[in-house]
Amino acid sequence: MKRIKKIIHNCPYLAALLIMWMLLTIGGILLVIYRDYGKMKWGDLVSHPLFAVVWEAEKQNNISNLMGTESVMVKLPEQASGAADNGLVLLPSAVGSKVGAQVEKELAREEEAHAAEEKQEAEEVMVGQTLYVEYPPIATDSIYEDVGKTALTTEYPYTAVNEDYFKDAAFLGDSRTIGISDYSGLEADFYCDNGMTIYKLLGEKGVTWQKTGEKVNMSEVLQQKQYGKIYIMLGMNELGYGDTEYFREHYQAVLEQIRAWQPQAVIFLMANLHVSAEKNNLETEFNNININAKNAAAASLADGIDVFYLDSNPYFTDENGLLKSELTFDGVHLYANNYAVWKDFLMEHGVVRETTETSGNE
Repeated sequence: MKRIKKIIHNCPYLAALLIMWMLLTIGGILLVIYRDYGKMKWGDLVSHPLFAVVWEAEKQNNISNLMGTESVMVKLPEQASGAADNGLVLLPSAVGSKVGAQVEKELAREEEAHAAEEKQEAEEVMVGQTLYVEYPPIATDSIYEDVGKTALTTEYPYTAVNEDYFKDAAFLGDSRTIGISDYSGLEADFYCDNGMTIYKLLGEKGVTWQKTGEKVNMSEVLQQKQYGKIYIMLGMNELGYGDTEYFREHYQAVLEQIRAWQPQAVIFLMANLHVSAEKNNLETEFNNININAKNAAAASLADGIDVFYLDSNPYFTDENGLLKSELTFDGVHLYANNYAVWKDFLMEHGVVRETTETSGNE
């Protein structure tokens, strides 16, 4: 204090300039803060972390220490810098060092918060929903009951894709899947057979790989090769084999096994096409009521995240849900030229994510 008094007594103008410089420094910082937080109350302003750092520095450093130090340039965080040149403020080094440390902490916290937000956004996945249309069940002489509801294609913001989308796809199914393989023109791996069922798909007898015509063991294939998309259409040949719940249990078990082997794949459960009026026999198991029940059971396995249900029946059936006779040669299978419609339907329902290959986008 004696030294300060001596300085003031001998050099009153220097002391006045020093005090004014200190006030201007603090005032400049306050103005920067106040400019960005103009609606703040004084109590909020003085509680600002930057003000607190400067105030603490002033208390801990006497005038004589500040007189002998050089000024340093400190970069303020964006929310405190306002319109300052590049967010830079000239401060005494004693103050600047503490402000700089505080700024580094603030920036580190901002980066951590930003990283946490990005992680949360990455983890947030759009979830689709599979809806059902209910109707009064129809009484039949068949041993298979009408479930009284029809499953609709899973609601989801699908992406229109081109043929490249299917180059890493596998189709698993029966004779209708063979039709897609033969007449759609899609370049994909087709594993399908006449009479194939969900009960035989992963069995030791294997499935025909349409590309070579040879039987392959699907359990081995799905463990050795990774696919981006897998399409499954089974249920027609299961109509007379066990009830619907038995079918669903086996379908779920197969689906879970495929998910374990193909964790990155998007799986599409395709509805079985209805049959024509000539083939729709309500006295046996071979009828659209039973097909509808199997489709609804498969649709219940779609989670709207990795597994989706696709129903192309509206493109091929009439107002009564019967396969249009002009589209089929046997009441069950489509004429070759109608598979182009099925192909277009599949291309309108692509599921593309940032973590998956996007070369198939249009």
